[in-house]
Amino acid sequence: MLSTLPGHVHMKSVDPRGHRTAGPSPRDRPRGTFSPSTPASPESRRASHHLVVVCLEAAFAVRPPTQLRMSEYSAQVRQLVQIRHRRILRERPARSGRVTLTSLHIRREDSVPDDTGATGRKILEVCGSTHAAGRRWAFAARIERDSGTRPWRMTVLRLF
Repeated sequence: MLSTLPGHVHMKSVDPRGHRTAGPSPRDRPRGTFSPSTPASPESRRASHHLVVVCLEAAFAVRPPTQLRMSEYSAQVRQLVQIRHRRILRERPARSGRVTLTSLHIRREDSVPDDTGATGRKILEVCGSTHAAGRRWAFAARIERDSGTRPWRMTVLRLF
């Protein structure tokens, strides 16, 4: 409880008379229309790791950005990588350095139904951190797969 005390703007004080409960548990709250996300499969983990590593190495000038295939990376991702690649080469023309993937987290694997109601594309939300170009970077990405026969594709990438 916040109360006003002389000499202070606000101060948190504990009321010894009453003890409040935490409220309803998270299980009691209504969920949305979507089912809870499932853990990522080993195959999707391998694919997302490969896509992220190749993309970050191209972005930080370890490999040329022309190695990003159109089937695996969207135009937005390739354009962001080319811009970052040019900026790194301008700042450090002598050497590009290493890219070390510090952490990689796959937050969810969801299936989005198509027009017929059948399971359509699968979506992964990926985030993590990397050490490159002399500093630590955070990234967030979205990786999608249209069907079981198509390859995984990175559609969105953000570098922070």
